[in-house]
Amino acid sequence: MKATDQNQLAWEESRYDAWCHAYGTPEVAARGIVNDPKHVLRRLYPHLGKLEGGRICNIQGSHGRVAVALALLGGTVDVIDFSKPNQKYAAQLAQAAGVSISYHVCDVMQSGHLGLDALSDLLVMEFGIVHYHQDLEAFFTLVRRLAKSGGRLILNEFHPIQRKLHWHPELDDYFQSELIVADVPSPTGRHLGHCQYRFWTLGEIVSAAISAGFSIKHLEEFPDRDNPKIPGTFTLVAEAINAQSLGGD
Repeated sequence: MKATDQNQLAWEESRYDAWCHAYGTPEVAARGIVNDPKHVLRRLYPHLGKLEGGRICNIQGSHGRVAVALALLGGTVDVIDFSKPNQKYAAQLAQAAGVSISYHVCDVMQSGHLGLDALSDLLVMEFGIVHYHQDLEAFFTLVRRLAKSGGRLILNEFHPIQRKLHWHPELDDYFQSELIVADVPSPTGRHLGHCQYRFWTLGEIVSAAISAGFSIKHLEEFPDRDNPKIPGTFTLVAEAINAQSLGGD
């Protein structure tokens, strides 16, 4: 079974119930987001700029909390994610919050038919994105295709040091490149199946973004929540370079 297929099966398993356990029913969760959408976006907010009237693509947007918060602040939001239970939770969350989001159930790597190319002023990706992809350059090339020239990418992600050296007991080599089979993330603590992960170094992530046509504007690392002596997350902000700058037609 391909890694994408295995990951999708794992993410389908009891995911809607897991989000209800973690955040409350969509109606309950929506009240908290409506009261303070900036809190949901707190890691992204310093880099968002003006949202009102902008087109935003939330790539692998999962339960929709980020997408709904962006919509509440005035953005027109597309979500691409391959899980139908995620879509169900996100759609109900948006309805309860009184906003509209366009949620596309699709493997992002197969999203060319959606008609979203070169439409987004802002691309947002948060937590648990890059390590689901085995071809990082192809992934960032796809991400670049979704952005307008001059559009902004904000990636808030788990730090490779935390993932590759501290997240799993079998991982102890920062430069290992093999696929890792481990539990799918579960906010309830119950087993929901296994995913295949490919953990990348920070250099590989930055280089793939640059190769795809992004100019890096900001890179910031943050301490791990459980062990503040090591980096736990990072935020990368980049600008989509126009085709002429890339040597295109």
